[in-house]
Amino acid sequence: MAYNVLQERLQDARGRRVAFVSHCLLNENTRYLGGAFRAGGVAELAAALLDDGVGICQMPCPEQRAWGGVLKRWMLRAYGTRGTFLYVLRGPLLKVFTAHTRRVYRRLARDVARQAADYERSGCTVVGIIGVGASPSCGVNTTLDLRCSLEAVAAMPARAATTARVNRDVVLASRRAGQGLFVEALRGELARRGLAVPFLEHDLVAEMRGERQRVWPP
Repeated sequence: MAYNVLQERLQDARGRRVAFVSHCLLNENTRYLGGAFRAGGVAELAAALLDDGVGICQMPCPEQRAWGGVLKRWMLRAYGTRGTFLYVLRGPLLKVFTAHTRRVYRRLARDVARQAADYERSGCTVVGIIGVGASPSCGVNTTLDLRCSLEAVAAMPARAATTARVNRDVVLASRRAGQGLFVEALRGELARRGLAVPFLEHDLVAEMRGERQRVWPP
């Protein structure tokens, strides 16, 4: 086909390797309030990929898309709700919220998987997908127990919230082994397209503690 001829004749410097990276690793402005530990992004991860000749594809922030924008306003409404009518309804509301989240995440995962498949068809290799540990969405090996974290949020009035308390009571106390909802959906979409892509995890807790880490090369 003409495509193959042109690819052969129009050789350039591209390395034909790309990694798909969770949005907040390059833009921490989309993190939950209290969860940004860098002004911009994780510079050492971006540098490691680029220095290795790997292009970076920034995935959409699934929580921004599903939970009310950059600030995840739907989640913020849960602060200090213990003892209110919303708290009484927390069980059914969480089920509806989770179903909505899964529906949005499946759509986003299809889009990302289509992009990955396009790269592969175009002669590139998707060398990895890098998620974020302790994330209810993008966790690869560790995620967040949503029910547990929402209980902690409900017990925390806005005026009593501090960055340290949120990270201790909502994040660290709710971590568990497992994958996030978006990573789960993305794995399924990639498998349906016959794409075997390794998943790697940036450790949010290590970042929280100010520790530098090497995610790439694996």
